[in-house]
Amino acid sequence: MNKGIKWAILTALISGVSIFYNKQVLVKGIDPLIFNIVKNGGTAVILSLALFTGRRGRITEDFKKNWKGLLIIAVAGGSLPFILYFAGLVSASAINANLIHKSLFIWVAFLAIPFLKEKLGMLQVAGFVLIALSNIFLGFNGFAFNSGEALILLATLLWSCEYIVAKKVLRKSGSLTVSWSRMFLGSLILIGIAAWQSKLRLLFLLDWTTLLPVIPSIVLLTLYVTGLFSALKYAPATQVTAILILATPVTNLLNMFWTRQFISGLQLNNLILSLSGIMLIYVFRPKNRSIVV
Repeated sequence: MNKGIKWAILTALISGVSIFYNKQVLVKGIDPLIFNIVKNGGTAVILSLALFTGRRGRITEDFKKNWKGLLIIAVAGGSLPFILYFAGLVSASAINANLIHKSLFIWVAFLAIPFLKEKLGMLQVAGFVLIALSNIFLGFNGFAFNSGEALILLATLLWSCEYIVAKKVLRKSGSLTVSWSRMFLGSLILIGIAAWQSKLRLLFLLDWTTLLPVIPSIVLLTLYVTGLFSALKYAPATQVTAILILATPVTNLLNMFWTRQFISGLQLNNLILSLSGIMLIYVFRPKNRSIVV
């Protein structure tokens, strides 16, 4: 099995656990922008400690070569989409928001074909259809076509662009460097936006009872980001984003064990269709690998 595919599976598992935990420990009373500064900033601190203990030269060299791409990743992945996503949640339902975000793999495929020269066979396309259907079955009752959904779609499109840029940058940079740049530079941008909106003072009003539940989220986000860019470094973006869909059934299974309830028919359909789609995408992948131009 390809090294990147192994990383993608591991990242999907981490994402599923993270989603489950964040649902169980809902942090209330924090402005979404401040919450993202704490979560992303905490991840940036961990990655900084991991990198600057012995790889300063590598970071400096990578940054000089790819600073434009790394800055795009920080804007399109580590800062602006978070603001758009949480702003969209104000008027979009949680189910619709989740479905729009889960469409990420479709937009990545559309972009990866012309920009990364990745190829998709007909059976792989069928796999993408199955994955799309697997998420539509999860209680979807139609879109409201409001501004909230539009903001979440825009955030999703930015994240898909980030994946394409990251795939190119990772040809010349280490995955940890890209992870650090995304979270560190993205956090600086979020702090700047908070200062511009006169919200920065809210950061200093947080107490430990509020911050403690966020610490596991920070650790999980650190593992997720590191795994994501490790996967993108070694495997095609279309395959990585498709495998990440496994996070949803992982969350459903964890919730089943937590609540001691049997998995529902909708969740079982999601699991079967997701696995079937991923198998089609991976097993029937074209022999020639993606080429970055």
